Amino acid sequence: MRIFAWCVSVLFHPLLLPMYMLFITFNSDTIFSGIPVYTQRMSYMLTLLGVTMLPLVSLPLLKWLGLIGNYRLIHKQDRVFPVLATVVGAFLVFYLSRNLPFSNIVRELYLIMVILLSGFMIVTMRWKMSMHMTAIGALCAFVFTLGTKYFGEVINLLPFLILIAGVLAFSRLYLKRHTPAQIYAGFFYGVIVVSVLFNKG
Repeated sequence: MRIFAWCVSVLFHPLLLPMYMLFITFNSDTIFSGIPVYTQRMSYMLTLLGVTMLPLVSLPLLKWLGLIGNYRLIHKQDRVFPVLATVVGAFLVFYLSRNLPFSNIVRELYLIMVILLSGFMIVTMRWKMSMHMTAIGALCAFVFTLGTKYFGEVINLLPFLILIAGVLAFSRLYLKRHTPAQIYAGFFYGVIVVSVLFNKG
């Protein structure tokens, strides 16, 4: 069971969910499915480099500088600077994608991500909230809005994602990484922020 919980945590790691979000967007049966292939490929590449790789490669430097205790980021104070690195990466993707044709939805996603993570970082300074659950909550809200606002069949994914959120919550609790309050707070924080910001666009 421990291996299963660990695999779920890795498969739905917050650094991977932006890639899933892009895949869903480009295959959503909405107007965004027609985004040029060049823009799609560049969006994937920028996301991989800026939001997945940049935070990962920053960890050894942060550890060397004594800003984090270890790579597991168990304590809340260890999470502040890695989250800041992710905010910087998301902002870089937002900025660098400005000249990509038909990239408005991608830029909107990353602006929302910058705001979401900035708020998460502020909370993390005082209290440990689940980043995994924040990310999956954000994804659920995004898929719901994408399906209702742009009438995509992607809405059919929502029950599956809610099930995944439940399995992920169980995994984080089983691994003793969070309390139930941290799990619920993370999920609803992600849902509320993305629902409010994405529906304003």
